[in-house]
Amino acid sequence: MFILSKLILRRVLLGTAFLLCVSTPLWAEEDTPPVREETMLMFVGEEIEVLTIASRREQSAWQAPAIARVLTQKELRDRGAYTLSDGLKNVPGFYAAQKEWGTQPYLRGIPNSTLFLYDTVPLGSEVTKSIHQLNHDLSLWSIKRVEIVNGPASVLWGPDAFAGLVNVVPMTGKDLDGVETGVLYQGPGDHLGFFANAGYDQGLWDGFVSVSGRRGEEDDRLFEIVRFKGDGVWPLPPEERQGEGYPGTSEYLEASGNFSYDDWLNLSGRISYNEKPYTMTSEEGNTSWGESRSSPFGFFKLEAKKQLDRTSALKLTGFYSELRSEHEVIDQAQTQKEKSTYAEVVYDRSMMAGTGIFTGGVSYREKRVRDAPIWKGYLPGYLEDTEESNNPAFFPIILQESYDSRLWSVFGQFHKTIDNFNMFAGLRRDMHEDFEDQTSLSAGIGWSPSSSWRYKLLGGTAYRTPFARQLYEEGNPDLEEIKSLNLQVAWENSSRMGFSATGFYQWLDNHVMEDPFAGLSLPNEQKIYGLETEAHYSPHSSLNIEANLTLLKNRGSQEQYTYLESIEFDSDFNLIENYATKTYPYDLGADSLFNVMVTWRPSDRMSLHARAGYTGPRSLLYPRDDAFELVSVSGDWQVDVTAVIRDVLFPGTDLDLSVKNLTDHSYQTPGTYDLIEGSPITVQAVLRVRF
Repeated sequence: MFILSKLILRRVLLGTAFLLCVSTPLWAEEDTPPVREETMLMFVGEEIEVLTIASRREQSAWQAPAIARVLTQKELRDRGAYTLSDGLKNVPGFYAAQKEWGTQPYLRGIPNSTLFLYDTVPLGSEVTKSIHQLNHDLSLWSIKRVEIVNGPASVLWGPDAFAGLVNVVPMTGKDLDGVETGVLYQGPGDHLGFFANAGYDQGLWDGFVSVSGRRGEEDDRLFEIVRFKGDGVWPLPPEERQGEGYPGTSEYLEASGNFSYDDWLNLSGRISYNEKPYTMTSEEGNTSWGESRSSPFGFFKLEAKKQLDRTSALKLTGFYSELRSEHEVIDQAQTQKEKSTYAEVVYDRSMMAGTGIFTGGVSYREKRVRDAPIWKGYLPGYLEDTEESNNPAFFPIILQESYDSRLWSVFGQFHKTIDNFNMFAGLRRDMHEDFEDQTSLSAGIGWSPSSSWRYKLLGGTAYRTPFARQLYEEGNPDLEEIKSLNLQVAWENSSRMGFSATGFYQWLDNHVMEDPFAGLSLPNEQKIYGLETEAHYSPHSSLNIEANLTLLKNRGSQEQYTYLESIEFDSDFNLIENYATKTYPYDLGADSLFNVMVTWRPSDRMSLHARAGYTGPRSLLYPRDDAFELVSVSGDWQVDVTAVIRDVLFPGTDLDLSVKNLTDHSYQTPGTYDLIEGSPITVQAVLRVRF
């Protein structure tokens, strides 16, 4: 039955691709113009930015069948948000956890649970859920907006749109008909960078290209272990590993572009290179060593659309992407490669005099993974020369696994409007070749008794694919599932004032975590519930005040791990692996988040922005103690300020100045193995010119 389903779906995809490829843009010249369905809430003198990821069509976040919001390019710039993590830390529900190697995202208390897209192409890794392009490895110089959905979005976007979805939308030639370029300096670390954007809008077609780069020191901490490999059979003795070293310079380079012809053909692509060295420390700073990570990424995407009549359209999307990740620990490197191929056909139809909208499609995804590293054991235990170190004479056990995965999907969503009510329901069937088939559901209702009030009741389920270690240790694991229920109340009094409150409840089944000490946790259940609130007030057209608050709680069993405690040889030189069991509390990240932001525009040429953000207490586990020690750090406040001055020297020349963590107080935050110092005060200046 599965083989027959695959053959049918494959023929549908190939047949549709043939139809779209042989069809010329003559339909753009037909007498019947395509209908552009947009649901937008408008106030006088205001145009609300749209998003596309909630229902695969343009609509406002207010009307979208999801808990959704949009960050515009102007908002990000006014706030001094030059990385995706900077932008998301101001969004309710998101916690951007600082780590030595980058940022670990939490959404509604679930780590690594968000599907990140660039122009709807996934950015993450199937090997490990911790690879994210949230910092300087993803430039925001050329983006138009960031679309965000809190809550499962798997019905339309497939596995891994688990707790939420973020889509970075790039600019096009219609957004920039000209050239914009700029240079930057950031300290400390003497960061130097540049960007150049060029767009052209010919009317019938448009194109856009962007290039950016950055170089500077992101970590200046001294480390003491500089050698480890030795002859490659046995590691060097502890006394020969010592020395002094510094991480060095981080480098980032990125190029992207897109081309559109007559609203029926779109081509886009992106390539990036990055390398970040950093210092790692073990528990309580006993040992330190150098590491580096790089994750070059590239994709090419094609979209073709045919308007069948005034009310229906057919769209083909296909992309190919490659991710090559390298992780070097001291002087030992592992490289993994991932190649993804994706094809999708979507049918969109407006019916019932425009009160009903159906979106449905079929898709195929193939992923090829080569040399995925699977660590067995606790790295500091191989590096420390202490009595507690069990394996100072061995290398860490690192397996490298290769595998392919294929996925066929059928999905559909129907949206119906009756008077002041909007109702929707969706279903997706994922047919894995390697795992059990899964079904994702979504349903909801929205009610607008007036133009100012909006109520939403939404529910949904989603699954996420296992990472490499799960496949190796569990073979055919049960996929982790989330069930989510959301209730939102929102009020807007023109553009001057508004608020929203969202309560949510999430059930996690077959929940599995990957711990650097103990490996994989045993599957368990968690219930996470919380509240997200946000409000804005504009006492004057030049002044805007915003605030948001997130509160989280969880109930469920503790994380239980059976881990490799030590290895030894018996009298016949056979390798013996000794295992033990530990239980840890569930990690919410931070159970309380608060932001208050003020933006003042004293003139058309200047905007000033200030943000005060609070992150609640966080915890880090020191697992090496016999009765493990849970170390907590208190909550901390950070203050950021940004000034944007337009036409500073002559028309078309702007100066952006930002200071992060203005208070520069000393605080600690959980790293990988030990507490690490939080980000210091950072100053950045950007000079940009438009032609």
